[in-house]
Amino acid sequence: MTPRPALAFVSLILIAGAILLILLTLLGGAVNKNPTNKFYFLEADTTGLGTAAATSRWTFWNVCSVMDGHNACPKVHAAYPFDPKRNFGTSDIFGGSKYYLETRFMFAFVLIGLFFAVCALFLSLLALCSRIGSFLSSALCSVALFFQTLTAALMT
Repeated sequence: MTPRPALAFVSLILIAGAILLILLTLLGGAVNKNPTNKFYFLEADTTGLGTAAATSRWTFWNVCSVMDGHNACPKVHAAYPFDPKRNFGTSDIFGGSKYYLETRFMFAFVLIGLFFAVCALFLSLLALCSRIGSFLSSALCSVALFFQTLTAALMT
């Protein structure tokens, strides 16, 4: 008996878990409900910087203040840039077009990676039955991995 169907089922679970984690990270700051109001990709002490709160958290959607350990995000904007000069209306700190553009592209790449991961999830159902499904699913997983790796590189 070949282990192909068992391995395909394991990969199906792993892809579904990866999509769940991408969605939780992406929804952080967009929805002010538990648990997504606890996710962010940068927290900084911004006391005394222009219009900033004492502690600010950057998400994919906005710069949020912190209230009782949760994100308190104002109006959301897609692909909100990491640019402290523009975010807080001050010129006393670093920043510039490099960080602005990196975070704008990061948002696009995470969406592209999510799209290919969801396509790979659906095609991995074919991997349970056929080798061509395994090939297509692995190809789409590779493309999704590339874009998620690019997103992580831009985030750091």
